[in-house]
Amino acid sequence: MKLIQKSLLFASLFTIGAGVASAPILTTGNVTVQAAAKKSGLKKIKSTTIKVKVAKAQVYNQKGKKTSRCLKKGTKCKTTEKNTVKKCTYYKVGKGEFVKASNVTKM
Repeated sequence: MKLIQKSLLFASLFTIGAGVASAPILTTGNVTVQAAAKKSGLKKIKSTTIKVKVAKAQVYNQKGKKTSRCLKKGTKCKTTEKNTVKKCTYYKVGKGEFVKASNVTKM
């Protein structure tokens, strides 16, 4: 049973492993596992002022989870970072606080 599992794991890693050559490789015992390439995360941007364009813009944490805060329409913030989580872009408005790019306009 274990031999079959190891063989299947090796075969699947061998077929998909060729496309992800730059990711780190973790070795545990006899099995080699490769991490997926990172496609999201925090990025520095040129200092920009943003303005809330919706009645209440929900504030999110770095992982894209809602917090208890909202920003009112017309609120202006300076931002120097943006974050991408699950193909959704957020602008940083405070320490660990982000708003969706679709809820704001650049000034």
